[in-house]
Amino acid sequence: MKSTEPTLDSIEDYAGKESKEKRMTIWIVILSGLLIGALYGMIQATSSVSDAMNVHTGIVKY
Repeated sequence: MKSTEPTLDSIEDYAGKESKEKRMTIWIVILSGLLIGALYGMIQATSSVSDAMNVHTGIVKY
């Protein structure tokens, strides 16, 4: 039976042999994900949620 799976040496990304364009694309994806996560976290941290419930019972306190 003939093995058709590639070996590690035949893969272009193995042992730092990837192209500069591919390396730059990976860095752009990672950094943009971190940036989006940071923006989302800042929005979540600064937004407030009102916990007050408007309940009208008609009871008057003195």
